[in-house]
Amino acid sequence: MDELSIPTVGLILLTASLVAMISRRLRLPYSVGLVAAGIALGFVPGGTELPLSRELIFTVFLPPLIFQAALEIEWRHFRVNLPVTALLAFPG
Repeated sequence: MDELSIPTVGLILLTASLVAMISRRLRLPYSVGLVAAGIALGFVPGGTELPLSRELIFTVFLPPLIFQAALEIEWRHFRVNLPVTALLAFPG
């Protein structure tokens, strides 16, 4: 995996922070804001080329999204849907 430079990591963190603030103000889920920001940044000409790999997605991007989703979960809905969730999660 190619190493990311410090300015690139700084830009990623700055973008994530701005998305978090804007998402909170618009009362959108953080993951929706990240997807929208990613789509918008994809159309910016001359953007940073991020070497996207399977390891980068599973070790850097996915854990914070799962953690944030766990913090935002409505437990009543989770308990109602627990049998279906367990059935889909464990055999897979």
